[in-house]
Amino acid sequence: MITVVKSEGKVGEKSKNSQDRPVKRVEPMAHAGRMGVTIYDENCIYINIWKPGATSLKMNLYRDNHVVQHISIPSLKNVGMSDFFSARLYGEGIASAFDELCYDFVSDGEHFIDETAEILCGRENFGKRGRIRARLANPEFDWTGEKRVIIDTKDMVMYEAHVRGFTRHASSGVANPGTFDGMREKLPYLKELGINTIFLLPVYEFDELSIPESSTDEKRVNYWGYTRKAYYMAPKAAYSSDKLHPDREFKTLIKEIHRHGMNVVMDMFFNGQSPDYVLECLRHYAIYYHVDGFRVISQKFDVNQLREDAILSHVRFFGFSWEDKPDDHDHPMLFEMNDGFKEVARRYVKSDEGQVESFFKCFRAERNGVGKVNYITAHDGFTLRDLISYDVKHNEANGEKNRDGTDYNYSWNCGVEGVTRRKSVLRIRDKQEKNILVMLLLGLPIPMILMGDEFGNSQKGNNNAYCIDNQTTWLDWRLLDKNRETYEFVRKLLKLRLELPIYHRKDMYTGFDHKGYGAPDISNHGREPWNHIYPYYCRELGVLFYGPYLEDDDGRSYYFAFNMHWEPHDFYLPDISRDRQWRVILDTASGVRKDEGLNEDRTAYRVEGRSIILLSCEKDKPRRKKNDRTSDRKHKRVSKPSPGGE
Repeated sequence: MITVVKSEGKVGEKSKNSQDRPVKRVEPMAHAGRMGVTIYDENCIYINIWKPGATSLKMNLYRDNHVVQHISIPSLKNVGMSDFFSARLYGEGIASAFDELCYDFVSDGEHFIDETAEILCGRENFGKRGRIRARLANPEFDWTGEKRVIIDTKDMVMYEAHVRGFTRHASSGVANPGTFDGMREKLPYLKELGINTIFLLPVYEFDELSIPESSTDEKRVNYWGYTRKAYYMAPKAAYSSDKLHPDREFKTLIKEIHRHGMNVVMDMFFNGQSPDYVLECLRHYAIYYHVDGFRVISQKFDVNQLREDAILSHVRFFGFSWEDKPDDHDHPMLFEMNDGFKEVARRYVKSDEGQVESFFKCFRAERNGVGKVNYITAHDGFTLRDLISYDVKHNEANGEKNRDGTDYNYSWNCGVEGVTRRKSVLRIRDKQEKNILVMLLLGLPIPMILMGDEFGNSQKGNNNAYCIDNQTTWLDWRLLDKNRETYEFVRKLLKLRLELPIYHRKDMYTGFDHKGYGAPDISNHGREPWNHIYPYYCRELGVLFYGPYLEDDDGRSYYFAFNMHWEPHDFYLPDISRDRQWRVILDTASGVRKDEGLNEDRTAYRVEGRSIILLSCEKDKPRRKKNDRTSDRKHKRVSKPSPGGE
């Protein structure tokens, strides 16, 4: 039966202009297409709504908060589905008309929005509640010039960012602070830093006001976006400078991310939604927004289902574990967030005992069916600067009497709690900060940096700022000039990661000399070469990457020496070539490219307390003087190592 639509009823003030009523005809439909409201063509829109227990359904159309039209949507009761409503809406230019209208549904007196809504009205201003309605998104978008590339796993460097907090501070200098457009303006900065994968905290429509009252007078919001209910298919309007079309602004951001040679990963926090709905949301962003990957929290996946999905099999997935992964398969699109590295690295850098072997395993961890992502800081904990400045959390501003947030931070304030001018403390903090950055950025797994850690951002010791929307969580870009040395150090480390052959091998490291080159591809050492027995009190570690395995024409080997003891120690270097000599690339105690720590014949290096060095074994060894007996010196020659490097 075809229904000619007439105006009926009233909600608010109804438009008297019949031309404002875009729907001219309604035809019942037997569920053809996706759930929700979908544009079929310029003159037709599909409606598919399931409302359990409903006996009727009407769609209301609004312009400027005034009702334009009511449309009755027929149910499929003739096939035994009385609570499923499906129809085609016809009208000349109806798709264009819907671009300017909001809508909601009414069933038995209850107003609601379908969970597949693609744009929300009433959420345009962060932290302010309005009447929630939906708007239809036009899927047409000009992707010309996108130049999308998939970053090779071995080249990935990730950057965790909160869209609002990234540019909301006045010091960001962008035209539209706290928005997708504001982040777009900062993409050259991220590119110059060395970032190629941006990890975004929730950017879909969550309700930031769904948060319990606090014991303080401070206004609190759900700043991060991990809420129990959300409209997952709608980009957050409050993160857009174009309040009518946040979808277009988000697409523009992603287009520019790709044009800069970077990828984007979305954080999705589902809570009790059906698996089919979850997969539909992910496909939605993969198809219409060209999103490169997702971290999906609190939702189990069938790995085989993802691998066999025509769309999602080409998308990267990040999670804290993939327990249902078959051990005999490699899944190149699956990645594990290595939360264990965070604890081990924090404990090792502050000189806790018994951490050396665990740290080496995390430092060299590679794919075991899934990729590995290492991180030391994230949004739900201390920033890097706070990790070296506070022994305990300071979450009083959260309004929960400092009872929220973890007490297990494994942090060290280096002698003074919080801000200080004491030079001796600042010197230790500077070195500790560099140590942490080397551990993270020069390990084999994919590194992920928390936004602002590259220039010393602080949250004043708050390790759980989930409810704070002010200068505590907004990135203060003035720190970029104040802490320029830290920024330049991060940039140099990422440049090293890009240049050194250590990180770009086709094959995984084995820890064995499986090709008979004379030493394992990777091996761990103590202060003595080839000694990898670590007593509980030991805090020293050497790591050798043997040149012949590095697929580099020059054949250089590389050696890390980690001394997390507070006293200096001599590390005796493996003698792996007669026509090469060790040269210093990096020393966190003195900066970069300093050779003063090497002894006269370059067989040992004095590593200062709480510091890390990186050396390369290069050609150009100076000619020995006559009667030189350095070959007889202790540690000059070591016996050939056993086949195993661990």
